[in-house]
Amino acid sequence: MAEQSCERVFAPAYIWDFFCDGAACGSRCCGGWRIPVDAASRERLETISEREEIFAHLEQQDTGWATRHGENGNCSFLDADGLCLLQKKYGEEYLPDICYSYPRVSYRFTGFVERSLAMSCPVAARIALISEMPMRFEERTVFVRRVSASIHPPMEALAWENAIRSIQIHSISFLQERAYPLRERFWRLGRFFEALESRCGRTSPDTATLDCCVADVEEDAEPVVRAEPMRRLRYVASLLDTIYEAHYPPERIEALAACVSTVEADVEADLHGRNGHILENLAVNEFFLRLYPFACGGGFSTNFKLFALRFRIAEFSLLLAAAAKNITLDEDRILDMLDRIMERLDHSRASDEFLRRCAAEDFSGMTSGGFLALL
Repeated sequence: MAEQSCERVFAPAYIWDFFCDGAACGSRCCGGWRIPVDAASRERLETISEREEIFAHLEQQDTGWATRHGENGNCSFLDADGLCLLQKKYGEEYLPDICYSYPRVSYRFTGFVERSLAMSCPVAARIALISEMPMRFEERTVFVRRVSASIHPPMEALAWENAIRSIQIHSISFLQERAYPLRERFWRLGRFFEALESRCGRTSPDTATLDCCVADVEEDAEPVVRAEPMRRLRYVASLLDTIYEAHYPPERIEALAACVSTVEADVEADLHGRNGHILENLAVNEFFLRLYPFACGGGFSTNFKLFALRFRIAEFSLLLAAAAKNITLDEDRILDMLDRIMERLDHSRASDEFLRRCAAEDFSGMTSGGFLALL
């Protein structure tokens, strides 16, 4: 057996406790999806002696090979025990890249890998979000996972890779500053990005520059204000309508906004008071997972707005559920709702492109404070 090489992985500490368990999540990855089979994985499957039996579970489509649906709509490799027949019989090395990696998201830099878990996986979400302690990050040297299952970082991130971890650590520290309400932490993060963009432009910062950017935030005492409630909530409700393709008429959008507006302060205070750690952990995980401030083009300002928009949609959905049903959101309800919300945000290319356009165009030239006032 060939000696396996090692790599340095920087990740949230919770990731080392995760393992895929189809029985625990109802095999969510395998239900209702036509799972693409990459060329290298198909070639590996060609080497199995029971080739005909394996390829009976696959079909060729215009875009390449994919798994067939079984009678119940699930992947035809899914066994009655909620586990994968392919993995059980031949080992995980024969899984397609997408099955091998998900819910892991890995970015491969020069000499190290950054890895996290997508919160659209309910098992991952439970171990990542419920801890009342701030999310920790650490580096470990581990055996190399399948390289082809990694994501290539954006060119902007590669150009800044010598400073990217420092930027991430500084940014996450703003999101975990529990002396401030979460909304104010977002404002402080946005102000940090503005300072970074102003001081560095396209030049990767050194430690002294990052310290100066932090000092800029501390010196800026601009209060965190919010626009008129119905204006804010009407806008977020319209975002939700587009993402879920609900095609609500204007009066329905107005009703959703009004539902939250009447109880917003009390419901928001209760949600953040009881479960602020879940919201904080969600924000921190999403920030690291999406590789902000390099998740999209348009500079740090656009990246911040995209990050805040995605988070606000998740938060608004929770507020709306609590207000509409007149219930207190406990841990299980929140995780169940976030599961559905993040699945939509993670797996809908149309939703992702829509939010990127909003971040780049709707608030062009607006400061982080002015932008957050409208959310």
